[in-house]
Amino acid sequence: MKFSFSLFEPKPLTTLGLSSDFRLSAGDSTLAAPSADLVQSLMGFPSASGKIVTRATALRVSSFLSCVKMIAGDIAKYPLILRSTTTTGDRIRTKPALDEPLYAILKDCPNEWQTSYQARFFLISQLLMSGNCFAQIIRDRAGRLLELVPLDAWRMVQKWDLTGKKPAPYWNFTDGESNLRRFDQGDLFHVTNCNFEGNGVEGSSTILLAKEALSTLMAAEEASGRTMANGLGMQGFLSFPLESKITEPQAQNVIDRLKKDFSGSQNSGKFTALPGNPAWVPMSYNAKDAQLLESRGFNQKSIASMMGGACLVSKLGFDEKASTYSSTSAFLEDYHNTALLPHCTAFEQSIKRDLIDRADWNRLSAKHDTSVILGGSLKERAETYKIQLESGQINGNEARVLEDRDTVDGLDFFQLPANSAVFDPETKEIYIPGQDLPGEEPTEDPAAAPGAPKPGTKPVDAPKPAPSKAKGANARLDVFVSSAVDRTVRKEAKAPIDAKFVAEVLNVTPAQAEGYCAMRKDLTNEEARAALIAMATGETNE
Repeated sequence: MKFSFSLFEPKPLTTLGLSSDFRLSAGDSTLAAPSADLVQSLMGFPSASGKIVTRATALRVSSFLSCVKMIAGDIAKYPLILRSTTTTGDRIRTKPALDEPLYAILKDCPNEWQTSYQARFFLISQLLMSGNCFAQIIRDRAGRLLELVPLDAWRMVQKWDLTGKKPAPYWNFTDGESNLRRFDQGDLFHVTNCNFEGNGVEGSSTILLAKEALSTLMAAEEASGRTMANGLGMQGFLSFPLESKITEPQAQNVIDRLKKDFSGSQNSGKFTALPGNPAWVPMSYNAKDAQLLESRGFNQKSIASMMGGACLVSKLGFDEKASTYSSTSAFLEDYHNTALLPHCTAFEQSIKRDLIDRADWNRLSAKHDTSVILGGSLKERAETYKIQLESGQINGNEARVLEDRDTVDGLDFFQLPANSAVFDPETKEIYIPGQDLPGEEPTEDPAAAPGAPKPGTKPVDAPKPAPSKAKGANARLDVFVSSAVDRTVRKEAKAPIDAKFVAEVLNVTPAQAEGYCAMRKDLTNEEARAALIAMATGETNE
């Protein structure tokens, strides 16, 4: 007799070193020759602890469920933004691609039933558990993308079509209604994780790879639950005195009374009297048995570390020790880089491969907005914006946009510190913001010069001298020299300075710096300052 089935439990057996060709055709199986899909859907993955590991049983393990829920939820709440990069002149401009249909599909609603958060939470949870996640691409007749419909990765079987000029992957999907459908690569959005097997086209199941750790934790949790079901979990026996004339049926009756009235957490706190003056003799644990008491906590840390590293262990509270991070922002940055970023990168690159035309690869890209987690507190953001504003990295309106505020007039300018130097590529000169630009210094007022004609008298025509660029440049040079000399004097007031420091600060030769240090002890402070200025301006070679 033949029958059809749909795979609701884990994927077909794909252990390391076992080819995917081991799978029989998905959808049909016989009792005489059951497919690997059927065997694993009914039995799960066997383990050394004796516990059967399936997707359903793995999700009942609290620590594994916490890891999947934490990572999938944090990535799903990142806004997924489609960005457009264009070139204007010699500058690169990047902004949200609001005019692209894919923008709203990724950020808001991929289909008419789900929001972006719901769809991505499902896809990322599938990615974490099965190593793959799939979404069907719905297009109109013109080939434009309309919707993304998530599919169950556990019902997918990857195959290769070898009939063409080059091998092409395709997937057989069982929809749960005994219907088998084939999807080519262009029909699916496919993201993989843990690409350990085959040629890396398909991901490996995390549940399969970690089945021993999961099964051990399942056994430990079952033991813990049964201990609660048995009251205080006492293990031992009753010892009656030799002179006691209690019979075996009476002793069994005592045991039955204890089981009935004191077994289970609902009977804790009760008391009773036993005939025959029995004594309770507990069974002691040996060293090997005592280690089992800590196995649950150890396996919780092991699973969390496998899913997201040490930072996820701390975030879930599985580590009793205090965190060694210097600040909350440092911890969140490590958590993002270790537990979230690999999956975000796989998602973003798969979007470019499957959802963006190859002709637009250089123009369009998807990126998660990580400021949801890495943005920091209001105080930390304000301090960051202050640094970026004062260093000319952003302007005021860009900072307002980052805080979801409207732009205002008058904040579209960039500012630099007043003591910073700017290089003008046209004049090849350096100037300080706030001062006159090179070559544009104002000339002196002729009325203020000695011998100038009095007001009301007709001045004598004379050729006007051209503005001196050298004079402005020298003024700026004096500012830099004075600043360098002041730094040297302050350092010298605290401790003796060496020739290397003088040469680096004043930009002079080592010989000049050594000459100054040699004669410094014979100079007063005023003479030393004058010598530093002369040496920095090149007025002396000594």
